[in-house]
Amino acid sequence: MFRTLGCLAGAMTGTSALLAWMDPSPPIPMETLPFDEVLRLAHSVVADDGVIRSGKWRNIEILAGPVSGDSPPFLTAVAGPAKYDFLVDFEGRPSRTTRWTQRQLSADRRHTVTIQVARWQEHQLMTRAQWRCVRALTAALQEVIVPQGTPLPVYLHEEWARTYGDEAGMLLDLAPLDHVVR
Repeated sequence: MFRTLGCLAGAMTGTSALLAWMDPSPPIPMETLPFDEVLRLAHSVVADDGVIRSGKWRNIEILAGPVSGDSPPFLTAVAGPAKYDFLVDFEGRPSRTTRWTQRQLSADRRHTVTIQVARWQEHQLMTRAQWRCVRALTAALQEVIVPQGTPLPVYLHEEWARTYGDEAGMLLDLAPLDHVVR
């Protein structure tokens, strides 16, 4: 009897994992963290485990992630080395890539810190949690990279600019903490 229940439970777990992997709908958003908590997370992602050379960076660019129809929690394959320094996931949480931790400079964005924001569909706006995380990451980068200098300019990459109806390379004013993208 117990063996049958164990097999049934295992089959149900396997089936639910398969269905979750096949379901292209975005996950239910988690609770949005307060800005000060996201800022603490961003500081640890930016500054932990390394010395930042402040004269190396000239600007920050916000990139749009590739459109994803896959359910991220069940995918483990990685396409290759990241072409961005930081990632803001679907829930608005920051992470860094080996490009940042190993201080790799790409040929096309040699002096640019890049933040890629995940998205489910083309022309989808950032969620409130993602935008809060982008602001926190840029604030942490400004404090770590140029503590007493002129703040680095922050730009939207052309895909985000089109999504928001702006020109490519538009300079963002992220100074006020309550700034919200339309």
